[in-house]
Amino acid sequence: MSNFIIVLFKNRKKRKIIKRYSTEKKATDFYKVLINKNTKILFDKKVENATPSSFHIALLTNKTNVQDTLYFVDDMGRNNVAKLDNENYVFLKIDNYKLEEKIYDYQSKTKIGFDEFLNTYCKNSELKNIFTLNNKICVQVNEEISIFSTKEIEECHRFLDILEKLFYQNSRNDAIFVRDVSITQRKWVYNVLTEKGHSKRNLYRHKTTFSKR
Repeated sequence: MSNFIIVLFKNRKKRKIIKRYSTEKKATDFYKVLINKNTKILFDKKVENATPSSFHIALLTNKTNVQDTLYFVDDMGRNNVAKLDNENYVFLKIDNYKLEEKIYDYQSKTKIGFDEFLNTYCKNSELKNIFTLNNKICVQVNEEISIFSTKEIEECHRFLDILEKLFYQNSRNDAIFVRDVSITQRKWVYNVLTEKGHSKRNLYRHKTTFSKR
């Protein structure tokens, strides 16, 4: 049995053990590395299997039975006392944690992260029109449109908000951001994308996650 474990929690329930250690120093050092890396994630997972989800990371030990009162803090700032069914371990540290959310890239037919999207489709200074279409993100350069899918409309708008804020913070003026294009432009986009082989049924969808599992 390991003396120290680093655990990922989803909605205050243990999801998996990330790492096990025999010494507190090694466990604490790795915990700090994870927290520092985690700050770089911009578009994080908020919904999983159609369920609103929050994630935490914690450092636990079986070397003591004494635990300070620690809390799971949700996105609304509400505190919930950290408890564990396993009586052998107590919490030493607990922090909010981000899991990277990915979007579906119709061009490569793979899921990509925010950084890959940015480096692949927004890397040059050519003027781009970036807009939402139901639960889709579209990047238009001249007459060419690249399309990406998020889980639902709210996630699509959140992605666009994060992207727009990043452009502003970096003084980039090579993109125009539009939420919910006009009816006229929407019809034009549908025609362009269906001519490229996209099905209208898929383009009309508002979400890709349909049921809880």
